[in-house]
Amino acid sequence: MSVEQVEEIVQFYRNNTRFRLEKLIPIIVECLEDELQRNNIPARVAARVKNPASVRGKLIKWTESSKNKGRVTSPEATLLEMGDLAAVRVMTYTESDRSRVYDLVTKIFECPDGLKDFGTEILEDNPRIRQDNKNHYRATHMQICLRKDHLSKDEVATLRDSCELQITSMLAHVWNEIEHDTIYKEKSGKLSPEERRAINSLGLLTQTGDNIIQSLLTSRGIRENKENLDSQIKNERFDGKDELSSFLINHFGEKIGTNKMDFSDGIEDLLNGLHAVDWDHPNDIMTRFTPKIMLEARKTSNRIFAAQKRTDRTRSLIRPSSCDIFFTALCLIDLTRAEKAIEDLSGKSRAAVLLKTFRQIL
Repeated sequence: MSVEQVEEIVQFYRNNTRFRLEKLIPIIVECLEDELQRNNIPARVAARVKNPASVRGKLIKWTESSKNKGRVTSPEATLLEMGDLAAVRVMTYTESDRSRVYDLVTKIFECPDGLKDFGTEILEDNPRIRQDNKNHYRATHMQICLRKDHLSKDEVATLRDSCELQITSMLAHVWNEIEHDTIYKEKSGKLSPEERRAINSLGLLTQTGDNIIQSLLTSRGIRENKENLDSQIKNERFDGKDELSSFLINHFGEKIGTNKMDFSDGIEDLLNGLHAVDWDHPNDIMTRFTPKIMLEARKTSNRIFAAQKRTDRTRSLIRPSSCDIFFTALCLIDLTRAEKAIEDLSGKSRAAVLLKTFRQIL
């Protein structure tokens, strides 16, 4: 290709193709960002349109290739053959999300005319890269274009250019950029053995880093799920005695002080009492029935039990290792509220007798 032909194509690109691509790229980026967010795929999107100087350099290299000889026809056709005038890169947080992004892209964009399967190429499967254990380039390259049904008639004529899409992880992106600028472009001469070893070490580190990030995000997901569950529990009323009993076991454990607890004993009366005073949320129990209060309630319950035994009472004796301890705690916190919690229970219930004895001894 002559210098004149190169300049003719570059001028055509400057005056025509470049303006279309600069209008096209923001649409593709916005579409990708919206869909990534909607599908909960953490990633960043970057894009570029080649400047005329880059197109000139690409043309010279492109036409030097033997496979491209005779393929130069019109400026527009030549630019179409080059293929990567506009490029978008999706950088995922994890290597494993590459396939998710690929599946998403194939649903929201169209394959350009004349290509099959979006012209997809998985770079690390390229024989040249696979045979070089110091080449750590990891990315999925494909060609996309906007769907016709998303464009008006006028836009179909101007915004149907093909765009190269690259999908890679963030850490692989770092290596790809450094390797490209230091080896592929060769701006500063031949690399020293030390430089090549450093680039290889960086490539190995990015692969290790991808695994660490995956582990980090997995751990974060487990923590957030637990926090969401805890938050949901804290904001929901106890509707049943089994639910309340399970919560008490998980929150207080098997013992309060030296007492081994049976939270199923007296649970129904406790649930009704908590409903009556509107303390039937997990947060109510955690903030009101504090460890200090519960230890005091254990001591007081033992005193009530001893007082009841001295009167030769044989029925409705308090059971300090049961849910009765919460009624004792309620008496210690707010006697008026305790009376309200117990007033709808039977006068012969353990809680009602407990309240009577509490008044007598305290």
